[in-house]
Amino acid sequence: MPIGLSPSPFRRPSPNQGAADAIPILVNGTYHLFHLTTPPHTVHHPERLRSYWSHLRSTDLIHWSRDSSPSIVPDEKPEDHDSDGAWTGSAVIGPDGNMHIFYTGYNLSQNGKQVIIHAVSSGIEGTSFGKNPEPISISHETAANLASFEEIDFRDPYVLFNEEERKYWMLVATRLSEGPYWTRGCLALLTSTDLDTWHLEPEPFFAPNDMFCPECPEIFTLPNGKWYLVYSRFASPHAGTVYRVSDTPRGPFRKPKDGSAGRWDGRRWYAAKSCPKALDPSKRVYFGWIADRCEADNKWMWGGDMAYPRQVSATSDGSLRIEPIEEILSKQFCSDPVFQRSSVTLNSHGAVKKHFLYPAATNSGTNSPLSTYMSFRFSSSDAASFGVLFYADSDLSGYWLRFTPTQTGSGRPLFSISLSLCPPSLDDFWADQYKLYLPREVDGHELVRHDNVSIGEEEPVKVLMIGDTLEVFVGGRAISYRFESKHYGDRGGSLRYGLFVDDGEVTFSSFFSIVSNFLSN
Repeated sequence: MPIGLSPSPFRRPSPNQGAADAIPILVNGTYHLFHLTTPPHTVHHPERLRSYWSHLRSTDLIHWSRDSSPSIVPDEKPEDHDSDGAWTGSAVIGPDGNMHIFYTGYNLSQNGKQVIIHAVSSGIEGTSFGKNPEPISISHETAANLASFEEIDFRDPYVLFNEEERKYWMLVATRLSEGPYWTRGCLALLTSTDLDTWHLEPEPFFAPNDMFCPECPEIFTLPNGKWYLVYSRFASPHAGTVYRVSDTPRGPFRKPKDGSAGRWDGRRWYAAKSCPKALDPSKRVYFGWIADRCEADNKWMWGGDMAYPRQVSATSDGSLRIEPIEEILSKQFCSDPVFQRSSVTLNSHGAVKKHFLYPAATNSGTNSPLSTYMSFRFSSSDAASFGVLFYADSDLSGYWLRFTPTQTGSGRPLFSISLSLCPPSLDDFWADQYKLYLPREVDGHELVRHDNVSIGEEEPVKVLMIGDTLEVFVGGRAISYRFESKHYGDRGGSLRYGLFVDDGEVTFSSFFSIVSNFLSN
């Protein structure tokens, strides 16, 4: 079974089910969060991907209610288009004033073919949906354009109303039918005036020739006039949810020069999508999931815990920064700190110096992990690197959150920020000689990395630890991960965490940690 079974109704539907791809929409001040839900007690493909749609609602992003029945479920007959999964899509308010859903139907008996299915609610609140058993209708005059794209990957529809063109747009994640196999991933564009008949454009809307498939796409504009294309990529380089920027809705969409190639987080915060923030059109609220791991084989799984909602806003140069939402933090972590220091200074010359703090908090032996919120600022002089140790034992095996200065002097300093697993795996020769067979993570030992991040001395680092999940926010970037079971809790690893400096001096200031039993409900 997977680890990280948080009981929070927001984070996952039940302890034996995972939450996956988010589909948010803001309607009259209410956040509607649809998300894919894994069947109970499933682990790997294909059983785990026979997903259905759950529906949550909130007016404040803190208190959530979950509909008692799924919104969309796979049909039962083997020949049905979604018999093996009702996959990702989007929700939109149609010209009739009702909520419409477009989603991906998956059928293994047809070699895994994917089609787009349309479902309509009887009202704007999306209480129940009736779905068309047949895929969307593509106009006869543009149907021949389907030959430009692969049939297997044709999914994850994102629908919006384009005010400039007075048409509905649908972005579809797909692949070119020709070209280098590993980099054919692209987005197709379909347009419609009524949400019933769709016209497929002959050329791909976006084809960067650098990935297998751009999953869970979305497109939006902000008050700065820029357009942002967001999608998720499951393969390196830059795996995770990424964004691109353009001056027009039709592109070209360019990579931001932000040191992370438009990637806010690592590959473990995935399939993130957004809706406008209520009463603040300058921000978008993002929802993404942190993957489960299977204890039996230690493999990463599809689906897991829905991470805390995050907000994204534009900077003066048009790039986007991601941050936790302060309203949520102040509500959920309003108790007194369990640990507080005005400052901690570490000094080391030519070596690594560590300073352990106190045990991380858990409810040992239960499925009710405590939530921990930690915050600190830092200043350094000539340190090669410094940071935080998570679940490190006396041998310093564990997770290292490392800040490495890349530019100092006048102006705001720049840092590379990484989360690493220590010690890293060895070459076969050394492993055989010393009998040290260390894990070989698919991420590598450096699990997440952001380069050239601007961090001022007054900007806090914010850390959330909920159960075995980690979320770090600093400099407009995030690092999310799920701790391996041998490092987490009372399963054989240490509960200590601490600070370190490598060859130099660093001062951690305004350091506090708050523990809460309160989880989103």
